[in-house]
Amino acid sequence: MDITRLSTHPLFAGMKERELSVLLEMQGNAIRRYSEGEFIALQGDPCRALYILAEGNARAQMVSPDGKQLTIDHLQAVELLAPAFLFASENRFPVNLEAQERCEVIAVGRDNFLEAMHGNPRLMQNFLQVISERSLFLSRKLNEFALLGLKERLLNFLKLHGTINNQQEVAYILGVARPSLARALSELAAEGRIRIEGKKFVVLDDR
Repeated sequence: MDITRLSTHPLFAGMKERELSVLLEMQGNAIRRYSEGEFIALQGDPCRALYILAEGNARAQMVSPDGKQLTIDHLQAVELLAPAFLFASENRFPVNLEAQERCEVIAVGRDNFLEAMHGNPRLMQNFLQVISERSLFLSRKLNEFALLGLKERLLNFLKLHGTINNQQEVAYILGVARPSLARALSELAAEGRIRIEGKKFVVLDDR
């Protein structure tokens, strides 16, 4: 557990490393390790602790009752896992969290975290800001899927990332079938809105 690295997360801004160590080492907390491909949590599992991805990266995917998958986000350490659900009336993980490489996760018990926030108003303020920023991200994500067509969503993705190394993975992220993604790429190229250079995509039209 690298305290110095953990202290860089916005949740712990303004905290001394010694204060952070005391919080993480409280009785009842745990450190869990996962191999690539293992699930850190499954959609619907109870969320009874503040989960901190301390090492590695994970994929957050939502699965519908009929088995359709939608990649919500890729999470890179150091990051919090579903923090907004910790104190929710229905505190269950909204997504599957799958380790994409070896991961280390610190689970801080809900009561321990609540006690720490009561004793440190700055920590409480940081937590409120973190979950507010997360809500903003999810609001934008929802807006993207509700109001934009596939080609517009794809253009936004390309503006952010520039490349597509794995079309199936991007199809999951955008919530479409891989053939639909390939067709949208071809149409954008034919319309002169993107230029394809191997795996690199140059956005030519910002409209």
